[in-house]
Amino acid sequence: MTENGNEKSTPNYTMGYDEAFMEFIRARVAATHAGYLLPHLKPEMRMLDIGCGPGTISVGLAEAVAPGELVGIDMAESQIEIATAAAERNGLSNARFQVADALNLPFPNDHFDAVHTHAVLMHIPDTKAVIAEIMRVLKPGGVLGSREYIADASFGVPDIGKGKEAWDMYRDLVAANGGHPQMGRELRTRFSEAGLVGVESTGAFESFGDETSVAAFTGFIVNYMCGPAIADQAISHGIATQKQFDEWREDAVRWQNEPGAFAAIAWGEAIGWKP
Repeated sequence: MTENGNEKSTPNYTMGYDEAFMEFIRARVAATHAGYLLPHLKPEMRMLDIGCGPGTISVGLAEAVAPGELVGIDMAESQIEIATAAAERNGLSNARFQVADALNLPFPNDHFDAVHTHAVLMHIPDTKAVIAEIMRVLKPGGVLGSREYIADASFGVPDIGKGKEAWDMYRDLVAANGGHPQMGRELRTRFSEAGLVGVESTGAFESFGDETSVAAFTGFIVNYMCGPAIADQAISHGIATQKQFDEWREDAVRWQNEPGAFAAIAWGEAIGWKP
């Protein structure tokens, strides 16, 4: 890892690429998770999707700018392969994907008309540096759109057992890894400080409030959030114990069977333009 001042500039990606997590996020598409940005995208734009993951959001962005080009980047080669396959399945010849670092983008100045991030800025310690790098590759008049987590506005009800502790654990783990678990509510400030203009912020909930979605969210908690991918990190940081993770898994199963079970992940969104 490299250093920038007193902060690590290369993120320690808390979420990882565990299959249980990947299965959960494959349901995320542009219409539901980048809807705030879609009205500002136009055909023939050249667009960058930072942290594209499996490409499920990217393909919708590529459709919005076609016949313009969509370039998706991610730290992991495995995600680039999955995203490329997703574009091929959707018949998108205008989308390509490559491994790249958000803090050292391999593109020239003033190259893109639009840039998108989803749950990316929250994991990068040096927010100022990554937005400055985005500004470098964004054309004057180009738009940046970001959707980021708001830990303290996310919830699950009813609070069975010690379920809230699991939410707090994840918040503290992101922070311990150098991230920003409340980034969604900071976006307007961060964008404005970086020199973006016309900055607009909105908020949204990713909700789990029917039998099917509650079951899916329970599986995510049991198999991923309380699984080894997260537990090993949290235990090594001294944030939680294995006993707590075992209890949280049991609480999640009990929660699923509550008739009023409802959970929501809170997101902050922002768009801004390079002057």
